[in-house]
Amino acid sequence: MIARTAIAVALALAATALAAGRAAAGPVAVRVVDVAGGAAYLSPGRAAGLVPGTRVRIRGAELVVVESTEATAVVQLGAARVALGDAGTADVVPGAAPAVKRLAPPRPAQEFTGQWNDPVPPASAQRPRPVPLGAGAGAERAARVTVLGHGYAAAQRGLSSGDAEARVIASFQPMTERPLAVDLDVAARWFSGGHDARTHTPVLVRAAELRYGEAADPALAVGRLRFAATAVGMLDGGRASARIGGFEVAAFGGLVPDPLSGKPATGASRFGAELRYDAPDAAWQPRIALAAHGSTWDGQIDERRLSLAASADRGPWWIDGWADVDAFAAGNPWGARGVELTGAGASVQWRRRGDHAGVDLTFLRPERSLRLAAALPPEWLCTLIPRAPAADTCASGDWWGSATATAGMRGARWAVDAGATLGDSHGQYRGLDRSGYLRGELRLGPSRLSAGLAGGQASFASWTAGELGAAYAPSRALDVALSYRPELLDYVASTGPALLHSVIADTRLALSTALDLALSATATTGSDRDALALLATVAWRPLP
Repeated sequence: MIARTAIAVALALAATALAAGRAAAGPVAVRVVDVAGGAAYLSPGRAAGLVPGTRVRIRGAELVVVESTEATAVVQLGAARVALGDAGTADVVPGAAPAVKRLAPPRPAQEFTGQWNDPVPPASAQRPRPVPLGAGAGAERAARVTVLGHGYAAAQRGLSSGDAEARVIASFQPMTERPLAVDLDVAARWFSGGHDARTHTPVLVRAAELRYGEAADPALAVGRLRFAATAVGMLDGGRASARIGGFEVAAFGGLVPDPLSGKPATGASRFGAELRYDAPDAAWQPRIALAAHGSTWDGQIDERRLSLAASADRGPWWIDGWADVDAFAAGNPWGARGVELTGAGASVQWRRRGDHAGVDLTFLRPERSLRLAAALPPEWLCTLIPRAPAADTCASGDWWGSATATAGMRGARWAVDAGATLGDSHGQYRGLDRSGYLRGELRLGPSRLSAGLAGGQASFASWTAGELGAAYAPSRALDVALSYRPELLDYVASTGPALLHSVIADTRLALSTALDLALSATATTGSDRDALALLATVAWRPLP
């Protein structure tokens, strides 16, 4: 009996010791491998006994494991501060493991029978409206129309004048299954002084052409072309083009309409060919157009010109350039060389988040052609040299050049812009022209304050002006601005400078997403003039 009692006591003591051993916590070294979102990630993890509830000490702070994987454990930091690589210890209970919560068995699939309605195909309930193909009602939806209107009036010291224009720019595609389109650009005009046959015609047609062909296929356009080529303007004739990869080859020809009235004319014709290249997927997206074109006047070969236009852009950089090279007949009345560079220009701009900087260079020689010589006085085409008793002759070497630099910066509430231009003239007038401006704007909620300075000197006058203004834009639909501009104007032929005071009022109103209206009024008074000028502009661009 005593022996059995001793054995039972020994077994109880052994079980108690085993339980105590299991309950005793053993230290395990841990290290911080990441810190993010108010938590620290430790290594090792569950494989070393770190389970939810395990206590960890790092840098004197006691933390509790909230989640663990086989290799890592997570503790919430609270107010504690630890860093990547910090070492600590974890009190691990041998054999401890997180409680496993078993999920309920899934419901058998038979229990879901009849839970959903039978599917109804959309086509069984929809009633789509028929869409006609070809000419008909569908052609109306293929039309794109823009209506532009402006009116201008000015009055000063008993004199007044005004004009108005309503311009319609439209493109129609009468057949949806054929690449056939019609382009129109027609304006009706009114002049307070009445109409005439030259500059004040009641109707001006800038374009009326019929096009056939897609952009990637051979195309043909006939009628009044707004542009016969990239560097060639209006033409009553045709243009045929074909595209091969990134290249487009085109040829054009026709009659040149009257440049002032826009009326058809037969005195001059123009013809030529153009090669274009563009690579929209390239890094700089280059666009290059080279045109060789000529003209006739009264049956004689007149202009012979090679025109180049190129542009490229990448990120904040924008580059443009152009050049014209003309060939002149021997013994021409203007004293021009056989081949001359008659014009060239280049511009480089940088724009990013409202900040900008740019440089523009331009070189020009006078336009000289038999057509212009028949319409303009000789001194408009060149500088005349007296040759008494013989007729005056033209001096060669007339040209004009300019360089313009602009820059600006934008902030959340402010903007500053500046620009300067320097010109050099070698013609009837020889000398330098210069001008510049500086303007700043401060935004105060829907209001804006502005101030600026400007000045310059030309062949006929010099001027210095300032500007103070305020604007208010309560919404995107309305913007009202008022400014005051004092100006000191000094004509070369005057006895002294004249002080002018101008008040300018501008209003811009977006009546809808398709309709915009702008009104501007300028009142000027001073010893040089007392005048009032009004300008109204409306633009209607309905969606197709």
